[in-house]
Amino acid sequence: MSTPTGEAGRAGTKSAIASGEAPAPWRAPSPLEGRFETERLVLRFWEPTDAAGMLAAINVERESFLPWLPWVRTDNRTVEECGAAIERMRGKRERVEPAADDFTIGMFEKSTGLPLGGTGLHRIQHEWHEAEIGYWVRADWRGRGVCTEAVAGLISWAFGERGRGGWGLRRIHIRCSGRNLASQRVPRKLGLREEARLVGERWTEGAGWDDTLVWGVLREEWDVAGQRLRGK
Repeated sequence: MSTPTGEAGRAGTKSAIASGEAPAPWRAPSPLEGRFETERLVLRFWEPTDAAGMLAAINVERESFLPWLPWVRTDNRTVEECGAAIERMRGKRERVEPAADDFTIGMFEKSTGLPLGGTGLHRIQHEWHEAEIGYWVRADWRGRGVCTEAVAGLISWAFGERGRGGWGLRRIHIRCSGRNLASQRVPRKLGLREEARLVGERWTEGAGWDDTLVWGVLREEWDVAGQRLRGK
């Protein structure tokens, strides 16, 4: 099981803050570690050979992703479209200029390799060393704690020390619709800090105007090895 530590990264960030010097903008580790394991899951980049499995995971109950994931209406409807999506993901994470800011990751059952859903580090703010985590889980695996486990693992991976399998980020946030109760359960189970409710901030087709809820966590608040909030 990969459990990168973050002590050196925390020390470096604290040192920069103490001296009043802004840290250099974040850049993805090179080489880029492409795999992280939790108790039941493997988190890794989607590969071309995963296209059929991705399609099957979505098709278990495609309509259940609506209205929150509108792309299921227009994309990832065939093996070919899933393959093209996986290629776009590769292109985004390998982009050099401007620096890559989107890293989509699949969730796979460790014992069978079955695709269970998707997550990732998105909309990375390089100057702030911050990323947003998103997620989805196939319908027949919901309610088993898979998404919570995957997000906890991804936070540890993201906060892990560069050069030891981690990404070296310092802050993670999760945003979701005020009406998406299933999505809200993940940061709440993990004990993340609810930082904001942006009233009427988003429009969701089929749901109308809605609030956006925001949760956040800092590297020093997270137990990287234990894959949980410190003190929990």
